Amino acid sequence: MTTSIVGILNCTPDSFSDGAGSVSHDTLLEQAKRLVDDGANLLDIGGDSTRPGSTCPGVEEEWRRIAPILSGMSRYIPCSVDTHHVEVARRAIDHGASIINDISGSYSEEMASLIASSQASYLFMFNAHGAAHTFGAGLEATEAFATISVWIEKTSARLIADGIPSERLIADPGMGAFISQDPQASWEILTRFSELPAPRGGLLLGCSRKGFLKSQNEHDIGERDSRSCEVGARAVMLVHPKIPTYLRVHNVAMQREVLSRRE
Repeated sequence: MTTSIVGILNCTPDSFSDGAGSVSHDTLLEQAKRLVDDGANLLDIGGDSTRPGSTCPGVEEEWRRIAPILSGMSRYIPCSVDTHHVEVARRAIDHGASIINDISGSYSEEMASLIASSQASYLFMFNAHGAAHTFGAGLEATEAFATISVWIEKTSARLIADGIPSERLIADPGMGAFISQDPQASWEILTRFSELPAPRGGLLLGCSRKGFLKSQNEHDIGERDSRSCEVGARAVMLVHPKIPTYLRVHNVAMQREVLSRRE
């Protein structure tokens, strides 16, 4: 089984893990190139932070943030664009995006129609709150796996009925606050990741630097990288070899090294 490493490129000033105020497009392009040099198979470019407490910047600002990065990198490496806006998704596909990563937990008929009429894949993520920028208590840990499994199956069926082939669908169970404020819910998904139903396009796991991985004596969020890489690798290694898997991470070099030790 080959697992693809998805390098996270946040083009936002307020990301929970690596936002640093106003960041120039030149700096972001250099960061993108480093991710590629470190071994990323795919870049996930986002211009709308959906951390707890975040607000939507709007379509035009989101597009302004990501457009130069997508245009500059999509000729060298497959690129995913993290957006829940149909108009941003449309522009992204026109500028070379291979995947639309929708974290909203819901989708419109317009979004489904756009994906169906393109060659792009659709990465759909479970979100207990049903919308971006909305957070609450979420699921009980004991119900997380069953609820997410049923949701993936039903959503896959609806998207296929909307004209998107199963091989262009990738499911993400969501992690951290997208599932629940209870860390045990995320641990339950990690433990049973290989049991999740999967469309032919595969499964993605995005646990990198999530709050449930925080250690008691943590001083910096980057300290979560080693744990993120270890638990992510452990989860995907148990998935059936015929199911494509993706690990969405901040520290590509470390994730590549951890995977190589386990192969």
